Amino acid sequence: MQFQQRQENAFALSELIVVILILAILAGVLVPRVTDRMAVSRDAKRLSEVRVMRDAIDQYFLDKGAYPPATVSELGNGYDVSTDGDFIPELVRTGYLRGPVKDPINDATCYYGYNVFNEGANGCKGKSKYYVLGIKRFETAGFAAAHPGYFKCAQKDWSEDFEYVTGGSGSQPDPKMAGTPAAR
Repeated sequence: MQFQQRQENAFALSELIVVILILAILAGVLVPRVTDRMAVSRDAKRLSEVRVMRDAIDQYFLDKGAYPPATVSELGNGYDVSTDGDFIPELVRTGYLRGPVKDPINDATCYYGYNVFNEGANGCKGKSKYYVLGIKRFETAGFAAAHPGYFKCAQKDWSEDFEYVTGGSGSQPDPKMAGTPAAR
């Protein structure tokens, strides 16, 4: 009789399989949504940090009359990058940033890039050097489309190098580019 009572209280193998299948289906539905939300959150962090860095670079320029130095990285395709560059540590060291900033992934595919260009370089008009700061890649296409950056001169459109780009201070886009948005 004891054996018979145990069988009545136990799960049948078919019931256990049904429960496991339901859990697998729920996981299959929920995991992509959670993953997408995390990617959007990382993209929002990227945009926020680039805006903070832009403000820090502009203030650095106003106070010192020069931009933080840019050490071009082999990884960065001609830019000082957040994975190994010098511009972020310089902004932290001099108090323009509270602490180090880096892309949430910060690898060869996702990083912040920065460089300083001489007056008139790339067809930009201005009376001093200018800088370009960008986000190499967002993780979600919709985020990139909803938050476009822009910096373009007669001979160079930095949106070809970055999914989001900003820059400026000492330079203005070429007047021949009339009708295009102003540098942000």
